Formats: sequence, structure tokens, C-alpha cells
Amino acid sequence: MTSAKMQGWVRVVAFVDLLATAPLAIPEISNAYAALLLSGFGLLGDASAYVPLPLTTSVFCVLTGILGILWNGCRLMRPDSFLVRADIWGRLGVASALIYFLVVHQAPVVLWVFVATELIGAVVEKRALSSLRAGGWA
Repeated sequence: MTSAKMQGWVRVVAFVDLLATAPLAIPEISNAYAALLLSGFGLLGDASAYVPLPLTTSVFCVLTGILGILWNGCRLMRPDSFLVRADIWGRLGVASALIYFLVVHQAPVVLWVFVATELIGAVVEKRALSSLRAGGWA
């Protein structure tokens, strides 16, 4: 697979992450979006059961969204090996933290979807990195 094609896959992962995190960066939209995510977009119960979010939770959701835009935007614009490697480790950390909250604190089951997406993203990026190592991808 060509370097350009593998960087394309990394950009796809970054773009999907950007779409998923951007709504968190906007106050008020962030609260509604977090409620939709936690309710499995209404499939696992009424999203309104999660709102209003406590003020500290709202603040951290917005900050997380801003950092998500920054990080995912950087990976989208410059999918270099350093950022890809860092993202793989970050994804494993996020998946581990979510599993902890799911198992120990009975967090909403919809978070298993996020565990899966983090692990799938890590695998895609690891494959991209592995296949491009010989090609001298920066």
C-alpha cells in the first residue's frame, strides 16, 4: 500500500474523530450532544435523563471538545508518524479508562461502542504505521 494511501486512512480516522468531538466544543450544544451520546442517541433511554449536566461536567466537556478539535485537526493536517504513534497510545489509554468506568462503576453501556472505536482506530493507525515504516514515512 502506498504512503499516500496509508496517510489517507490516518486522515479518515482523524476526520471521523474531529466530527465526533467538535460538538463538544460548543457550550449548550455540548450538553445536548453528551446526553445523546450517553443515551446511545436515544436507543438506550431518554437523552433528557442526562440533562442538565452539572456545571463542572459542562466545563470539562467543552474543554475536551476544544482539545479534541486541536488534536484531531493536527492529525488531519499532518498525519506524521510521531502524531500517529502518540494517538495509538492515547487511544489505548482512553479505551482502558472507559473499560474501568464500565466495569467498576457501571457507566452507561453505550461507552462500549467508544471502546470499540478507540481500539479500531488504534489498529488502523498501527497498520498504517507498520506498513509505512519501510517506506520512510516521516
